[in-house]
Amino acid sequence: MDFFDMVPDNFFSLLSSKNKRIYLASILQVFKVYETGSILGIDKKVVVDDLVYFLDVNANFLYDVEDEEDEESNPSTKRELANYILRRMEECGWIYVDVTNDYEEVLNFSDTAITICEALLKSYPMLEYGNDELPADYVNPNEYQGYIYSIYSILNQSDNIEYALTFSLVYSNTKQLIRAIRRLDARMKEYISSVIENTEIKQLMEKLISYKNDIYDPSYVKLKVSDNFDRYRLAIVTKLREMQENEIIVEAISKNYMSVARSEADAINRAVRNIDEVIDAFNAIESFISEIDNKNRNYINSTIGKIKFLLSEEDNVIGKINVILKYIKDSNAKGKIDKAMRLVESLYDFRQYKIYEGANSLYTPRGSYSRNYNQVLDDVGLEGFEMDEEFLQQFKASYNEDYIAEFMSANMVNNFMRAKDVIDYNCDDDTFMMVVYSVILAVEKNYHIEICDNVIDHRKFRLRDFIIERN
Repeated sequence: MDFFDMVPDNFFSLLSSKNKRIYLASILQVFKVYETGSILGIDKKVVVDDLVYFLDVNANFLYDVEDEEDEESNPSTKRELANYILRRMEECGWIYVDVTNDYEEVLNFSDTAITICEALLKSYPMLEYGNDELPADYVNPNEYQGYIYSIYSILNQSDNIEYALTFSLVYSNTKQLIRAIRRLDARMKEYISSVIENTEIKQLMEKLISYKNDIYDPSYVKLKVSDNFDRYRLAIVTKLREMQENEIIVEAISKNYMSVARSEADAINRAVRNIDEVIDAFNAIESFISEIDNKNRNYINSTIGKIKFLLSEEDNVIGKINVILKYIKDSNAKGKIDKAMRLVESLYDFRQYKIYEGANSLYTPRGSYSRNYNQVLDDVGLEGFEMDEEFLQQFKASYNEDYIAEFMSANMVNNFMRAKDVIDYNCDDDTFMMVVYSVILAVEKNYHIEICDNVIDHRKFRLRDFIIERN
């Protein structure tokens, strides 16, 4: 069946409107409540009550009336809004409502909607639990350890003679494992590209902390340590090669492909080819991990490098030009480009200079250079000079790791440091930069970092408050 025969034309309209955030949040909330109901569905009244509470508690989901053309799109209460959202979900094919003999309305999700909601919740578990509710022992169903251990266990069951079913499960889990690694790779690419797009220290720091909490800690570190493939890879590949060399086992596996093969020989060839595919996947995993290592280093180094550049560019010519360009960009976004250009035009005045041809130029090339020995520093005037602490302080390496570590230790109380407790509007630039570098060091040291809701205003910069906790 064609995909577009399965869903209405306006199925995805909810996710492309101005109100897409409130619609997505409501769809997933309704889906979570729906899964607690019976196999035949859930009472619509229960869903409405829960959605009303959800919309009331999550006041950050704002509803834009102007985006809706329906006359009923201007609900005055949360209950009216909840009922309106459910009507829109039904119109677009996400849910359907049946009426029982007792005139009770029973809500169910469509087949396609169930698949999409499950995919969203698997890919982004925070959507299911919330940032503050995600349990410490939560195991993401896409984690690599689950897949690779399942494959290992299935292949090493001594009493297992259902070879067709065994390999079918191994093949399916291998596909899921590769997809999980590719998702990690794709998300790392997104973070790397964001370094180019973001030109504000605030944005880069938030991205760096998000990367640590969303990618580095839950996926990358586990992939390198607890979920290390080398613990099981050799045993899996060895077992698959034994199966491939056994004609009886290959013939049994070929039954999986008899319905789509042109002949028995074709089914056997497919079985051998798919076993090869699984073996190749496990042999290639090491190169996948190496590539992910490179991406991790590139992102960390690129982000740190750009933050350092932005911190040090404030007082040079490039920094001042960037400030002007950012002002023009922000003004353009606010529809005030004409005012910005009039202001900028008054800042410069290029005079016209006559350009002379080479033959008429008054320029004379510089002659050859000869060393002037009078420039060599002698010992005159240096008697009694001592390189004291004040003198050496001028030549120390600014913001190196030792100084940052000392700064963090001095400002930590019970291994806990919050940015707003260290910097304020009038604090000096050196303190501000040390706090920013503390985030970079905390990422490298694998400390716990958490972004807070409040914003810190400095006379030069503006950034989100954050917490660093030393393990």
